[in-house]
Amino acid sequence: MSKVVIDMTMSLDGYVAGPNDGKAYPLGQHGGMAIFDWYTSGTEEVKSPLFKPAPGANRDEVDAMFAESGAFIFGRRTYDITDGWGGRHPINGVPVFVLTHNPPRDFPKGPSNLTFVTDGIARAIEQARGVADGKEIKLGGASPGKQALAAGLCDEINVHIAPYLLGGGVRLFDELPDGIRLEKLRVNDGPLATHIRYKVLGN
Repeated sequence: MSKVVIDMTMSLDGYVAGPNDGKAYPLGQHGGMAIFDWYTSGTEEVKSPLFKPAPGANRDEVDAMFAESGAFIFGRRTYDITDGWGGRHPINGVPVFVLTHNPPRDFPKGPSNLTFVTDGIARAIEQARGVADGKEIKLGGASPGKQALAAGLCDEINVHIAPYLLGGGVRLFDELPDGIRLEKLRVNDGPLATHIRYKVLGN
């Protein structure tokens, strides 16, 4: 069965985007784009113009992202900021599920087959499992990640920690209802990011 995995890049002080994220600043102000420098610190393009990771740990992480991702779940804010990825998510154009209370009437069509889910994270995960073909269901936004953790529906966390202090913005691990114990599975250190994967054990 598909694992549910938070897979996010985060600043050292715990933010996945800087303040005032939006279309003008997709990853927020305070230099939010810098936390993704590890994607582009090499010279060789990997599967997509967005990804030029340095060989070694960073390249390994990008290769795994492409190999392991079967579906993504995002919140409506990420969908709006990215304009729905033009209907094709950059990771293989895999299916994308968007949590929202108000589905848009019109949205970009493409291989990601955007699906808008109005009845919560559990339902989004259930639908994603139906199309992920046993691969991982990636929680690609702070809001879906926090909702899945709070509901006990997250299996693993793969966090890419950038050596950058944003000083404010969108936090990944705030507003949780209780403490959550983790088990470290691996650490992979590369230029401009340390990649740490954890198993979620629960309270």
